[in-house]
Amino acid sequence: MDMSSAGRDIVVGVPTRDRLMNTFTGERLDGILARAVALFVLISLIVSAARDHTPFVLLLSPPALLAIALRRAQTVAALLIAVGVIAADPGNQALALPVMAVLYNLAMRSSWWLAAMAGAAAATVAIIADAGWGGGHDADRGGLVGYAIGAAALCAAAVAFGLYIGAQSRVRDALLERADRLDRERELQADRAVAEERVRIAQELHDIVAHNVSLMVVLAQALGATVPDRRVVRATDAIADLGRRAMTDMHTTLRLLRDDDGSPELSPQPGLAQLGRLIEQLRDAGLAIELSIEGQPRQLGPGVDLSAYRIIQEALTNVVKHAEGARTKVALVYRAHEVELSITDTERAVRTPAVRATRAGDGVIGMRERAALFGGQLTAEPLADGFKVTALLPYEATPS
Repeated sequence: MDMSSAGRDIVVGVPTRDRLMNTFTGERLDGILARAVALFVLISLIVSAARDHTPFVLLLSPPALLAIALRRAQTVAALLIAVGVIAADPGNQALALPVMAVLYNLAMRSSWWLAAMAGAAAATVAIIADAGWGGGHDADRGGLVGYAIGAAALCAAAVAFGLYIGAQSRVRDALLERADRLDRERELQADRAVAEERVRIAQELHDIVAHNVSLMVVLAQALGATVPDRRVVRATDAIADLGRRAMTDMHTTLRLLRDDDGSPELSPQPGLAQLGRLIEQLRDAGLAIELSIEGQPRQLGPGVDLSAYRIIQEALTNVVKHAEGARTKVALVYRAHEVELSITDTERAVRTPAVRATRAGDGVIGMRERAALFGGQLTAEPLADGFKVTALLPYEATPS
């Protein structure tokens, strides 16, 4: 199953992140409206001062613009300033705009009842101010009623618009969160599909290899039972033992892949303490190996110890594959802060360049990765009559 198409099926009906982020959000709309309101208020006050010959009205422009600027950071202070400005000149309709801007911003970010209370308070102050010194509305009750209705309607409209935009913003945020969650779920499903495919492949390889290795063990034991030669019996027993170990390793690896909690029951991993046994097995297979140890042996960490063993094992395997019959020397040198491993083989026959090139293939890459994992170094270089692998592994692992 195509995981990408599966992921698309999951999020059918949910807006994509790009479309959600490109929508006209409440924050952007608030910023645009605030700039427009500030410009309109400033122009209106200038026009009103010039028309009515009342320059003192211009003194109200700084606090009106300040209220608009503080609508987000200091909403309560901005509302008080805006209400104070409109109370100073209730007859100037342009001064109602800062109050509306602050109420809109308050409603967009708070609960409906708090926004409604703030709108009612602002409208009440404006009506009281208009009744007291707003142009003779005391004598004209119809004008006062009309002003009251208009002030209440403007405040209610600002609150309602802010509540609507705030609700839209919260819906957008919820959709974004849902899209993030679905993206994570899709990634987890893809990872699970990959893991299941790996287990399936491992199972198939296990079945194929296990069958062939089982036949090798049976044939080796049959050969040892039919040929009355102690050397042949020792060789066939070694082959059978290696086959059983290979089967055990395959079972362990497959169990590790299948284990969901990541804590399978595993046998202890090999280290340099098992190096002698590895060399004896290869000697029984016909490889001439000399082992030398210099310095005081040190206790290595489990990861470093395993890597050291695997590096030597891989290097000796390469000798068996590419330089059969070569004399090989394995040297361990324990230094002050690191252990040096060197595996050198001297070939009895000259190898072609193509064969020697294979000596620095995937095996050497794997050995370099093991050394680099703990902050060590590994070099693999051809010699005049052989090949040499040298690794330096620090006692204290310093992962790179």
